[in-house]
Amino acid sequence: MKIEVVPQVLEGYQNRLKNKLFSLLCAKEENGEWQTFLESIILELEGVPTENRGINFLVLYYKINTLRHIEYQWFRKTIFDCMALLSSKGGDSNVIL
Repeated sequence: MKIEVVPQVLEGYQNRLKNKLFSLLCAKEENGEWQTFLESIILELEGVPTENRGINFLVLYYKINTLRHIEYQWFRKTIFDCMALLSSKGGDSNVIL
């Protein structure tokens, strides 16, 4: 069952997720508990209904899942790639990304 998402709510959620990704980067730079924070973001994404997942969602999900295995310079680049992906506009307003 596809869940109807109001465009303003979707935009708010995407901004919230961008903020969480930036906070993850800050935690990594400060040698904080970034892995636990990363896992919470992944769990949140896994909760998005399958019917509401677009191609950009899958790209975002896979990129975020690689963060635990890559070096810092790629970690940082991947975070900013994900944030840019969240800023891109999709065609279907009911698709999360």
